[in-house]
Amino acid sequence: MPKRVIVRFRAGPTWTSGGVREQQDWDAHADYVDALIEQGTFVMGGPFADSSGSMSLWEGVDVEEARRIIDEDPFMKNGVFELEDVREWDVFVDELSARA
Repeated sequence: MPKRVIVRFRAGPTWTSGGVREQQDWDAHADYVDALIEQGTFVMGGPFADSSGSMSLWEGVDVEEARRIIDEDPFMKNGVFELEDVREWDVFVDELSARA
């Protein structure tokens, strides 16, 4: 089983009303996430329905490496997101991967 981490963000001080795509530097954040997807690091994620933050699942990194990557996200740098939590996750059941 690959190493996996869960990353949770909350809305930061520069979050404006509206959804995640309406936030400052959305395009830069989306490009950053796309690069993580291409690397196989960012596996699943998205905003909460109430626009209070976001959660994602990452693979192949530990908590320390995830924190370094998170610090470079444009949304972290400009205050749209604040890191709520990052922790390793031992997945025992994974029906999504089993279907692939």
